[in-house]
Amino acid sequence: MFSNILQLMLYVSDVETASRFWQSLGFLEVSRQDMEGTTIVELALNEASGVHFVLYDREFFMEHSPGVVTSTPSIMFTTEDIDTLYQNVLSTEVEVGDLIQLENQLVFNFADPDGNYFAVTSIEQ
Repeated sequence: MFSNILQLMLYVSDVETASRFWQSLGFLEVSRQDMEGTTIVELALNEASGVHFVLYDREFFMEHSPGVVTSTPSIMFTTEDIDTLYQNVLSTEVEVGDLIQLENQLVFNFADPDGNYFAVTSIEQ
C-alpha cells in the first residue's frame, strides 16, 4: 500500500540556495542529511503536509544515477490568499509572472533560483 506522503524530488544546482528560497516562501525544513559528500534537504508546507519536496544536487545525482531524468515536474500550487502570496514571492527577487484572471481564478507563475517555473492558482472560498 502507498502512504499518504508524496515526495517530489527537485534537482537543483545549489541545495542550500534552493532550501533558503523555499523557506522564504513558508516551507519548513523537515529533514537534512549528508550522503557521500552532498546534502539532501526535505521540505514541506507544514508538519502535517502530505507533500514534501526533496532537494538533491543535480550534478551529484547525474554523476551517480546518469539514467535518471533530472528535469523539474510541472507543479501547480493553490492558495486561499493569492494577493499576499504574490507579494511574498515578488519579494524573493526571482522572476515572477503577472497576476492574471483566468475565468473565475487568479493565477501567476514564478521561477526558482534554477529557473524552473511553478504556477499558483487561487482557490474559490
